[in-house]
Amino acid sequence: MGRNPFGIRNRGIMTSIKDLSDWMYENVARDLDKMQEQGSESGLITEDIIRDKFQRWFQCAPLIMTDFGEIHLADPKEFIDKLVKEYEERESYFKPVGFGYQDEDTKPWLNERKLDNDITWFYWDRYRKYLRERKHWNESTIRSMNEDTDNILDRIADPKSDQPFDRRGLVIASVQSGKTANYIGLITKAADVGYKVIIVMAGIYNVLRNQTQERIEDGFIGYDMVANKPVGVGIGSRGKRPPVPGTSRIHDFNKDRENSWRGLRSAHVSEPLVFVIKKNVNSLREISLWLEANCKDDGPLLLIDDEADNASINISYSKGDISKINGQIRGILRLFSKSAYVGYTATPFANVLIDSTSHDDEKGDDIFPRSFIYTLEQSDAYFGAEKVFADKDAGTPTYLRWIDDDDESRGIKRRSGDVLDTLPDSLKDAIRTFIVACAIRVLSDDSDEHMSMMINMSPYKSVQHSVYYLVEDYLDQCKNAVKSFAALPERHALAASLLLQEIKSTWEKQYPQGEFTWGDIQHSLTRTLRPMHLVEINSQSNDTLDYEHGAQRVIAIGGYRLSRGLTLEGLLVSYYARNAKAYDSLMQMARWFGYRFGYERLCRIWMTHQSADWYAYVADATKELTDQVRAMCNAHSTPDQYGLRVRTHPDALEITARNKMGAGESFKPAKVSLDGAFVETVAFNRDEMSRRSNTADAEKLLSELGKHGCRPVEHDYGRGLLFRDVPSDTVRQFVRNYDNCDRSPKTTPTSIVSHISRLDDYGYSSWDVYVASGKSPIQFQVGNEHVQRELRSPSPDTTDTVFMARNSRLASRDVVKDTLTKAQATQAERRFREQYKDKPGKKNIPDIYYRQVIDRPLLILHPVVLQFADQKDYQEDWLNNKAVRDYGAWPSYDYAEETIGWSISFPEAGIPAETYYTYNDVMMRQRGFTPDDTREERDDDVAPDD
Repeated sequence: MGRNPFGIRNRGIMTSIKDLSDWMYENVARDLDKMQEQGSESGLITEDIIRDKFQRWFQCAPLIMTDFGEIHLADPKEFIDKLVKEYEERESYFKPVGFGYQDEDTKPWLNERKLDNDITWFYWDRYRKYLRERKHWNESTIRSMNEDTDNILDRIADPKSDQPFDRRGLVIASVQSGKTANYIGLITKAADVGYKVIIVMAGIYNVLRNQTQERIEDGFIGYDMVANKPVGVGIGSRGKRPPVPGTSRIHDFNKDRENSWRGLRSAHVSEPLVFVIKKNVNSLREISLWLEANCKDDGPLLLIDDEADNASINISYSKGDISKINGQIRGILRLFSKSAYVGYTATPFANVLIDSTSHDDEKGDDIFPRSFIYTLEQSDAYFGAEKVFADKDAGTPTYLRWIDDDDESRGIKRRSGDVLDTLPDSLKDAIRTFIVACAIRVLSDDSDEHMSMMINMSPYKSVQHSVYYLVEDYLDQCKNAVKSFAALPERHALAASLLLQEIKSTWEKQYPQGEFTWGDIQHSLTRTLRPMHLVEINSQSNDTLDYEHGAQRVIAIGGYRLSRGLTLEGLLVSYYARNAKAYDSLMQMARWFGYRFGYERLCRIWMTHQSADWYAYVADATKELTDQVRAMCNAHSTPDQYGLRVRTHPDALEITARNKMGAGESFKPAKVSLDGAFVETVAFNRDEMSRRSNTADAEKLLSELGKHGCRPVEHDYGRGLLFRDVPSDTVRQFVRNYDNCDRSPKTTPTSIVSHISRLDDYGYSSWDVYVASGKSPIQFQVGNEHVQRELRSPSPDTTDTVFMARNSRLASRDVVKDTLTKAQATQAERRFREQYKDKPGKKNIPDIYYRQVIDRPLLILHPVVLQFADQKDYQEDWLNNKAVRDYGAWPSYDYAEETIGWSISFPEAGIPAETYYTYNDVMMRQRGFTPDDTREERDDDVAPDD
């Protein structure tokens, strides 16, 4: 790379719009940063100043770049406008600094060494410059990273210390939120302050290790040994102070590498040794042998454990043994008198549940984060759970789309050896959406950017392989249709091709407020689809995600290997048809989280309703855990003083694989506040077996009432049947047996049954049971009596497997009032009028006022007929409703199904809230419990067929 008379670095051959925009952005950012440092004349960097800078560098480009190449811009002004907008957008985001807490052995040292001026920030300074000028990070984010990495570095130890140290810490970050960039920043600073041996354990698969190696070469090493050329921070540095890499983009540390490096000691080199290895028994064995022979006590050692909850956890508790990988990690740390272990993860559940007291005479302490836990904050630009799932219950969520036509969504589990014969229509819709999203990016002059789609339907390779060929065939059909007809006038093209009609329909449905017309989209499809291709990511495929050699337009199909740490650049569309039931597995599969600068509006994610509910729950549990860390920080607590707990799902989900639960133990001390609450089933499984089973359970309940001498009593309101003094056991058994739909999470039997039992302790062992009556002509028999079934219409969320009640309500207004005496109703209405005496026009009395006067818990049975009221209702609320997901789910206005629902009105008994938590051993000891030492021996948490 030479320099020209202008004194500006020549970046070599410039042949694409991306080359030009990157070069301009790099120079404009440097100019504006200098203005900020020096203070601009106006004191403010205005849009006019930004635009002027971009225009100047655009004019200079052909003069400065000797190999400018053939770059054709249709509209230079539009090109500059886009760069100005990108700069303003990126610079507007704010990235807060993280927070953490540490043990009493933490001795702050970094500021003192800074004051002594004995640190040369060589590696960090060039990494920071690389992030700013080449990766377009804004100053707020870089400043936050600078503070975060300082804080983490200060919590490990001073490598120049005369005293030995053994530090164990954990860094928590959101999925795809910049973990790798952060620990590369930590590595650069660790090298600057004197750490000599740096090891990064990067996942359990080659694809992730190789991707991590590339990033560390770009951000720290500066050289690609395979291509034999400078990369990243090394471009333009003339090979100054290169670290010594023990691994490459294609070679892990193996037996051959151990032999070739024999005799090389860390004391013989002036720069740090750096290794990027798989978390694999063989790789860890070879590097352990080499370290013991050549570097023992020559450290100091910094060991970064990426995805620290995966494979690193000891899973051999039942025998009192140590699992192999966990033992090897501990063994490496024991080789050095000065060592620091820093785990990074987005799913820290297994890590905080490690037994904090576990010790082995040979291997030493377990990797419980006894020294510190540090949490990285998200930037407000982060595309995470709060954005994705915020409107999941809306008729048409912004980013979510639903899968209800795949076997997994219908509860049919796939097994190894299964194959797909046809693609679900929802997957075809997702593929068309990806095509349209790519077309929009191409029209937006983003054709040189990466664009990816993820399809994760199964952990089994047989399923993945069949999906690959089906998707390949469908994509070929799309390409052929576009090749044959897209160049025709719009009307003729659509008349000639059903596929083009479907692509247009997808465009109208997914991006109705777009900036381009259908004509624009149609005429861009040829260049959009031409480079689009597929890769299959599993152990039987040689395909790779190659983002290093040109912009990719790729559909990635896989399972477990798409679920851990791997980044899909420019991810636009995700199709996730899995049903992982562990918090960590579930969140790690969410590769759609991350930063989506400039194209967030185009992102779409397909999944089942159940998965969306689970994701929202786990996101809340994760936030609660990080809030505890924040509380520790504020209280100046230490890991052995302040225990941690993880909120446990009351029914289906597990925190992590049981073999990784360590010392965690479940108790039930606090939430789900059901005191004074009203809960109701709002969704029903539509299969005949479920509906028959629930009807039989209701009939059994009513039969039990007769055995207990309960008969219908006279009451002042309503046409239903009211039974008094029903034993709580009868109600508890009904709720326990009822087949509750997963889409009705507030009526999950576990929490309801628990609260019924707690009511017994508070003196509420006697219940009222009311069988509601409606206006349908269809009857429900109750012994010698009967009631009319209630009519309930389906909501737009209804599918062929699940009925969703309209407006998420089952019970009708005043249903609780139907069970009251006149005196109770009068009391409730008087309270209401007193509350709203300044609003005399308010007539409708909310149910809560009636619930407040009931003197015993109330179970309401709802015999319902699921049907539209009439043909007009069906036409307006179903056929004409664009929010309906599956019009075929309700074939006609007079189609009907019968089922049983229920609701409960709980009295205000003063019962504290209840939730389920799993405590780590520190909190258990604080509460006087002793962890159960028996543990099941299980395999590592690796997908069985991937």
